[in-house]
Amino acid sequence: MLRIFYYLIAWPLLGILRLIFWLVKLLGRLLSRILSGISGHWAFWHADLTKMDGWEFEDYAARLLEKNGFRRVQVTRGSMDQGVDIVAERGGQVYAIQCKHYTGKISNKAVQEAYAGAEFYGCDVPVVLTSSYFTASAVELAESIGVELWDREDLQCMRRRSF
Repeated sequence: MLRIFYYLIAWPLLGILRLIFWLVKLLGRLLSRILSGISGHWAFWHADLTKMDGWEFEDYAARLLEKNGFRRVQVTRGSMDQGVDIVAERGGQVYAIQCKHYTGKISNKAVQEAYAGAEFYGCDVPVVLTSSYFTASAVELAESIGVELWDREDLQCMRRRSF
């Protein structure tokens, strides 16, 4: 009598419970991945640029470039970076990017560093990326020697596109 109960009631019931628990566990893992992805994206999108130091800004800029279609993004480290903080590729061109995380306007010096660093690394496009803005003389120099300037407005556009 006990065997009949086991084979007709208990065994199928245990199988159904096992299936339900497996589905709940699978759903929990899926939900956890979705929520961690959303929270990570939210944290990236709402990052406060004013509270970052220079290293954090470089890492943030590198992640932002990746989210905007750049490949092989590499952050150079240290004082011997030759004026280039990030090297990245997009559209068959290699970009040498000098990051400047200042509150004041960026001067000619950053433009000169980006230009020299791009030459040193053999990059196609020198860029200065800042969380601020550029002086008029920096803009004039950049236009004459072919350095791209990405200011706070460009940075905000990149942030919106990555969302």
